[in-house]
Amino acid sequence: MTEAFRSQADGYVKWVRSHVGHELIYLVYTTTLVFDDAGRLLVQRRYDFDWLGVPGGALELGESLHDCAVRETREETGLHVTIERLVGVFSHPRFNLLYPNGDQVQQWSVCVAGRVAGGTLHADGGETLDVCWMPVDEAMPQLPPVYRAMVRAALESPGRAVLEPVYSQPALTPHFPILRRHIDHDPIILPGAMGVIRNEAGHVLVARRNVEQVFDIPGGFADLGETTTATIVREMREETGLHVKPVRMIGVYSAGMQSSYPNGDQTHGVGAAFECRVVGGTLHADHDEISELRYMSLSELLAQDNVNTRPPGMIQLWRDIEHPDQWPFIR
Repeated sequence: MTEAFRSQADGYVKWVRSHVGHELIYLVYTTTLVFDDAGRLLVQRRYDFDWLGVPGGALELGESLHDCAVRETREETGLHVTIERLVGVFSHPRFNLLYPNGDQVQQWSVCVAGRVAGGTLHADGGETLDVCWMPVDEAMPQLPPVYRAMVRAALESPGRAVLEPVYSQPALTPHFPILRRHIDHDPIILPGAMGVIRNEAGHVLVARRNVEQVFDIPGGFADLGETTTATIVREMREETGLHVKPVRMIGVYSAGMQSSYPNGDQTHGVGAAFECRVVGGTLHADHDEISELRYMSLSELLAQDNVNTRPPGMIQLWRDIEHPDQWPFIR
């Protein structure tokens, strides 16, 4: 990489960096693994790193994860893809990025698998310098660790989405205060996780926050230094008193996840929803954020007064809980 490197990032990334500089922050990415009929992997040479890559890029404000994956693949390779399934979320701090210009990122990368539906293969000449099909065993040694983990997951777990290990660094750093310190009330993209626990009757554990009158699935935003699975373990412990183990991914949610808060803050939430199993603890509301906990049927959840004050994406999650045969969803 030359010393004359200049970031070609645009859109949300360019805007947020104009406020926070090079500081370590989360960025939400999508990565698309595309295999041809011969089993070869679609790969590319990027302008910003000297290693082999696969199509992907940063989520824009108001964009769904599905649309981001389709857009980035088309822009970088010229191919139109159909997204077939969710491979998993990859957010481990060991995959943190240091860009040549000094930008620091903990990536929250949603990996999907897709197939070619049209278009003509060509590099865009900007972000992508070259693009081609390559046998997997030839590509793997040239890929960085996060992409190797994604490819292994896609090949070894073709059904369910893989779950990251529950990992937290000794000292976590809350993420959204970093952005708010620089950005004030403007919309920001914040990744997080939601946890679904059901009792023997099939009812779902829900929480009512102090500032809201509607019950919803427990969860919260990710801290820097933890995996998504650790996020939900921490949030469930803090909000409900329960120690949980994430056992299956219900889906990832971005569409319709915009929220406005009483103080004027605006967010575009991006969440991984997990089915969780209780392994310890005692159920109790923390009362700092949560005023009440209870188990409710999904029909009761949907029939609440003021239900439309919740983001449409969260209501979609409530409905998706009833269809485990279709998990994991990409919303």
